[in-house]
Amino acid sequence: MGSVLGTAALITGASLLNAAPASAAVTGTCYTERPCIQLFYNSAYEGSFITIGGGSISNLAGYTYPYAGAGQGQAVKNNSASAKFRADDSFYPSSMTVFYNSGYGGPCDRFMATELTWKNGPKLVRTYNENASVKQVLGTYQANHPTDCFNW
Repeated sequence: MGSVLGTAALITGASLLNAAPASAAVTGTCYTERPCIQLFYNSAYEGSFITIGGGSISNLAGYTYPYAGAGQGQAVKNNSASAKFRADDSFYPSSMTVFYNSGYGGPCDRFMATELTWKNGPKLVRTYNENASVKQVLGTYQANHPTDCFNW
């Protein structure tokens, strides 16, 4: 009985270590949460990916690629090679920026669009395999984003 309970505790503990933070804005599709960004494990939108919509994430630690393909189960932080962004459904511009550092700092790749259009980055320029946070901005392209980001 003790070994069964010990095994159950180990399994539960391992599950908690792999879970994404509770405040995550991670969804399954860019059709239900907009604006959203999909980060892919490989260049040219190949391999596993994660969809982040409806908010910003200041530290991607703890997130893993959930879908089948190269990179499934791997950490998202410092492992994204390409990205796709889908804008909000309003007239106003929306943007999401991928940052090199946690806390929205360092070099960045910014995706900007309006009214449900897509912006694609087949190979991230300033954050290729060095991505630690994602920031969303609604209503303006420039607010709260560094001016030296690579713009898609």
